[in-house]
Amino acid sequence: MTRAATSDRLASGARVGDYHIEREVAEDATGIVYLATHVVLPREAHLKITWAGSGSRAAAIQLLREACILEALAHPGHPGIPHVHECGVLADRRPWSVIERIPGKTFEQVAGDGPVALHEIVVMMRDIADVLRHAHERGVVHGALRPCTIIRTQRRRCVYAVGDWAQARTHDTEADVTSDPRTDVYALGAIAFRALTGEYPVPGISAGTFCPSAPDELIAVIDQMLSEPVARPAATDVFDRSVWLCDTLEVGPPVERPRWMPPQGYEAERMSPPQKDDLTGFAVRISRTRSS
Repeated sequence: MTRAATSDRLASGARVGDYHIEREVAEDATGIVYLATHVVLPREAHLKITWAGSGSRAAAIQLLREACILEALAHPGHPGIPHVHECGVLADRRPWSVIERIPGKTFEQVAGDGPVALHEIVVMMRDIADVLRHAHERGVVHGALRPCTIIRTQRRRCVYAVGDWAQARTHDTEADVTSDPRTDVYALGAIAFRALTGEYPVPGISAGTFCPSAPDELIAVIDQMLSEPVARPAATDVFDRSVWLCDTLEVGPPVERPRWMPPQGYEAERMSPPQKDDLTGFAVRISRTRSS
């Protein structure tokens, strides 16, 4: 076994834990991401290592927080959320983690400048809302949902997944930080708005203004996701309504949950001008059962 280099960057072929470094794939303020392969298993993964020097403590906390959150979300798991394979510390005391690589194109690549095909939008909304539902029920808020974090996969049970959870948070009692799942719902609404219309959301303007031919229920759920926090649907509601849209439009594989049905006499409501986003007063916490 060769010991990994202690400089910021590791050379191709260096070994970290049970993984060989193949090449760098990304870097950010917290560290470097490498494509790595397991020394025995036919597995590729993303290996994250923090930078050395100033700010390394904050970067290490963020890296380990992401690994702990993903581990918590893995019991039970969700096909749209990557798994943590391994964690450790280098000889120079920099922590590292190995996270499942979900192959595919990002929604940013799929959508381009928009608009996107209707069936693609509703499948994306369905799958990502289900990912958010799974996380929110376990006290986790993604906090940075963007088209580049959403991946179109080849998995049968989940066409779209969320690959990057570096900014995910739970309620931190020491720092008195409050995370609000409604921010994730708003972010998903903004992505869907852009994909449907080819335009960025405008406060108080319905998606139907730019795309009047879209189904009324799709317009309604997007508008509600972009409304003021108290009026936003929960991720579970967005998922159920997206499932109904998928069934109605006959796109994507069926899901094993009861179909949501619009209320009798349903009429689409266009969005009224939203108020200033209020993100206070919603605390979340991970709760894990300890085995005896």
